[in-house]
Amino acid sequence: MKVWSGYALAVAVCAAAATAEGGSSTGCSVLNELMPVPKSIEARGGMLAVERLRDVSVAHGAVPGAPAAVADEAYLLEICEDGAKITAAGAFGETWARVTLDQLARLACGRAVPCCRIADWPRLKWRGFMLDTVRNYLPPQGVKDVIDVMSRYKLNLFHWHLTENYAWRLESKRFPQLQSERAFLHRHKGMFYTQEEFRDIADYAYSRGVRMMPEFDFPGHALAFRRAFGFKTMSDPDVADVAAALFTELCSLAPKEKMPFIHMGTDEVYRRDLEGTPKETLERMAKAIADGGRTMVSWVPGESYADQGPRVNMLWTGKVSPDTNPGAYFDAIGMYIEDMDPFELLSVAVYHKAARWHDAGDMNQGAIFCAWHDGAVGQPYENLLRNQPVFPSCVLFGNAYWNGRSADLPQFRKSLPLGSDPLLAEAAEVERRVVAQRDRALRDLRHPFHFLRQTDMRWRLSQADGTLIVKDIAQATISPGLLNGADGSPILSPSNGTVVAETWIRSPRRQKVGAWIGFTNISRDHGMVNTAPLPGVGEWNRFGATAELNGEKIAPPEWKRPGLQKGSAIADWTPSWTLYEADEEPFTDQEYVMRDPTPIVLREGWNHVRLTMPNPLSGGKTRHRWVGTFIPVSGTTAHPREVPDLEYSSDPPAAGRP
Repeated sequence: MKVWSGYALAVAVCAAAATAEGGSSTGCSVLNELMPVPKSIEARGGMLAVERLRDVSVAHGAVPGAPAAVADEAYLLEICEDGAKITAAGAFGETWARVTLDQLARLACGRAVPCCRIADWPRLKWRGFMLDTVRNYLPPQGVKDVIDVMSRYKLNLFHWHLTENYAWRLESKRFPQLQSERAFLHRHKGMFYTQEEFRDIADYAYSRGVRMMPEFDFPGHALAFRRAFGFKTMSDPDVADVAAALFTELCSLAPKEKMPFIHMGTDEVYRRDLEGTPKETLERMAKAIADGGRTMVSWVPGESYADQGPRVNMLWTGKVSPDTNPGAYFDAIGMYIEDMDPFELLSVAVYHKAARWHDAGDMNQGAIFCAWHDGAVGQPYENLLRNQPVFPSCVLFGNAYWNGRSADLPQFRKSLPLGSDPLLAEAAEVERRVVAQRDRALRDLRHPFHFLRQTDMRWRLSQADGTLIVKDIAQATISPGLLNGADGSPILSPSNGTVVAETWIRSPRRQKVGAWIGFTNISRDHGMVNTAPLPGVGEWNRFGATAELNGEKIAPPEWKRPGLQKGSAIADWTPSWTLYEADEEPFTDQEYVMRDPTPIVLREGWNHVRLTMPNPLSGGKTRHRWVGTFIPVSGTTAHPREVPDLEYSSDPPAAGRP
């Protein structure tokens, strides 16, 4: 079986789009829109009709210059006026070459593709995405949709989080009680993946160059497991036999080449009386994975145990590194997309150096970004892919992991460089490519793609008395508590109180458009109301935030659940996390990406936007301080587009300035 058997050039899709909104790129411009950005591209003149890309000659051989660790994914693609040729050492390199051909055809919208020579290979060996489908279920087709986009952007490891306190979502033939009524808690009861569906998804992923890493999370996050078997604690002597048997069964569901890693969790064991587990139990589980011929992965920080075979640490939080926790590692630190506003993704993907320790060698196994869906998404199940920017993240981190970067720039971890900073050009270039992918390469995506160009925006921040703090901010979501100065230190502290953000927008005409407007990212991290109750009637948030356009306040939405409070506690799973009744209320319109854009009218000439952001947590966490989003939108929230021909300034227009 050829690994690329599930891929076909999208000629029909592209041809249908050739005359659609946005037009098409022609000539060599499509070469400058590829994502991930190839190692080298040489334009050679001439064009090849897209329909002639169906038949491609393939030669098997090494790609000059490719490092040995990733040689099997390297490819050489040559497009000439008489056809296309792929040279690759292995099947995965051939897959990525065909992915590049497919993307060129989509970008060209059915027209001719420029003749060129592309030599390419990845920087990181494993480039992953973790999806939590336990707290909220996602049907198999939705999982396949995610894998499709992963493959299009050369991500090659699907980390699938399958067990949690809420449910055990993978069928067990040996222990059917894991799918019994008593094992499920609250969300999407009775919904799980059959073993046949699991095998089908593993095959589907492998045919697209993606390997699978399923996760059974032990001994924390295992309430569903305990409920199914009636174990009061994870120290029950029978836990070891059952858990080891479950990992043995898991290993039997797909061969090693399709499922080389098994993740056994081990994180966040806070309730020692309920979740504390003897090391011998963890070692039994690890041995079952090793006996199944797989490499075992576990979260770090996590429970310690003796190695029972090959192991990779997955670094996720805290002051950990391969130096403090020696051994091979995946890096996931700072790459949880539920902690990020969609407009913060760009800075993290561009300026954060993933897997920054031991830049070369066996210890650096790669990086994985993660989507945890703590809040309930309700129906339809696909809301799981609406409520977070899953697909823009695949494009952005696919590029980041494929290419790497030479240096980490932590001062831009969640905020872009100022407009006057030459470093902003790097983000603007990546942003331009993502917009091209959104408009043409991903025209057939049936899920929302929450991404707009923002680097041409310009904001100023002032204190309530008008004292200027900083200007020339080039992004749509302003998180002053996360903005840093040149030395990397925060520019604001809790004592700054209310902050005012202002921008001036020049419109070439009077026009009715939409705007994404939001304050205080309620859905980030844990739950809907743990951080703050939902705004009441007539409020943007519970702390007095306001949005104004040309001196008039913009009315907030008519909230579907105004003023929703925590309610009673449902479960107390850890000392730091309590589940409340409101956490089980599905998200509806709480975030700007969950509702229709707010209607606004831009007048011809300059328009003044003012966001007033009182500090909700003086002296508290920086994550939820002073957050405001404003950006004009054309189209719908599901399919947003930039409002064309707008100009931005962080300074008031001079008198008489047009």
